[in-house]
Amino acid sequence: MASLQGCQSASTPSVDSLVPKPTAHVDPSVMQDCLGVVDIPHRFVSTDEETRLHAEDRRGLGDCVRLNHAKGDTIQALVK
Repeated sequence: MASLQGCQSASTPSVDSLVPKPTAHVDPSVMQDCLGVVDIPHRFVSTDEETRLHAEDRRGLGDCVRLNHAKGDTIQALVK
């Protein structure tokens, strides 16, 4: 009878090592920094201008919160 001992020493690659790992892609727009606060000019500011600047600042804050949430989601997806 033929001996199969020579076959036992050969290692068979696992299925996991044969499947290529997906490359992680993070959209650069997700990794951008948040914009800073809106600058208030050092002069008299009318109520209309103050309202516009405040609205611009709040929009920026909302965008920043959503951006940071997207960063967290991206990191969580890459960790899994």
